[in-house]
Amino acid sequence: MNNFNETVKELILNPEFREWVLKPNPDADRIWKNYLFENPTLSKGVDQAKEILIELFSDRYPLQSSEFKEMWDNINTQSSLADLNPLEGSNIPENSSLAEDNSKNKNRHLTLSIQFLFKIAAILLVSIGVGFILFKTILVDKATDPLNAISYKTYQTPPGVKSSIKLHDGTKVLLNAGSILKYKENPSENRREVYLKGEAFFDVHPDPEKPFTVTTREISTTAIGTTFNIKAYEEEDLIISLITGKVAVGTPMIGRDSIFLNEREILSIPLKEGAINRIEFDDDEVLGWTRKMIVFDNTSLPEAIRTLENWYGVSFKFENEPGPDLYISGKFQNETLKNVMDGLMHTMQLEYTIAGEIVKVTF
Repeated sequence: MNNFNETVKELILNPEFREWVLKPNPDADRIWKNYLFENPTLSKGVDQAKEILIELFSDRYPLQSSEFKEMWDNINTQSSLADLNPLEGSNIPENSSLAEDNSKNKNRHLTLSIQFLFKIAAILLVSIGVGFILFKTILVDKATDPLNAISYKTYQTPPGVKSSIKLHDGTKVLLNAGSILKYKENPSENRREVYLKGEAFFDVHPDPEKPFTVTTREISTTAIGTTFNIKAYEEEDLIISLITGKVAVGTPMIGRDSIFLNEREILSIPLKEGAINRIEFDDDEVLGWTRKMIVFDNTSLPEAIRTLENWYGVSFKFENEPGPDLYISGKFQNETLKNVMDGLMHTMQLEYTIAGEIVKVTF
């Protein structure tokens, strides 16, 4: 590791430095400003160490149900389109829905390597006993449609990772684990549109002249200035939950132009044929993931497994075939995977082992 990385690591492991960055006060500010004045060559390392600390600790405090307006204050570090470095990628048709993104390209322009950042995270876990650190990393893929000269960016959060994004128009997005968001770099003059696969919370910047549209499968959700959540994982029903404002949901498959939602309404659109339903709004079910809470409410086994795999970045292997029509209920607030599995072991009569990133389950 070079001297620059060593300086960054030493600063991060310094408790006084962490206190200054995470809980600033006038005395500490004066001390560290004097330190920088006396050691000007270390200013770059100080800036990098501050950035890593803020990134590591930015999601430690869960959102409370009464704090929608302060949601983004609890997420101190946001990734903006202008700040993230692009990756090479494939072309994306202008009017396509979000397709499977299997890009394995890595960002070659990071100031510090991802491996170094993970080492810092691991050191912090051991040295200061952090019970929960959400280390946010997001893959950014830049692609251009050569026919229409339309440039896109793709944001992808791997399993086990959540990230906050601020788009050019001021809209803020909290992207859940295992999700993909695509966005035009040069949107049209009269609309804003993103493509979502997975789950995201949107805090839309008001602009009556340019409605904001989220496209998932064949469904479009349009708002002007609104907060809403969309869950659109593969092989699961599409769930659109409105927290504040109003949205219009385009549903061409049933021959209707739009379905309008009011505040605290949920629209459930079945994966296969079936009726589109308005269902009861539950804060924990809709926004639990933004508060580090896993919520199962008569949840099917495949959906529960997908949730746990995305949440903890693991893969489940079944030693035998689970029974048909198996559903799970329970709430887990900021728990380790072991604690969650211990709870399920007693309620579902299962046995499990965890070996690295593999969870083996026997019913």
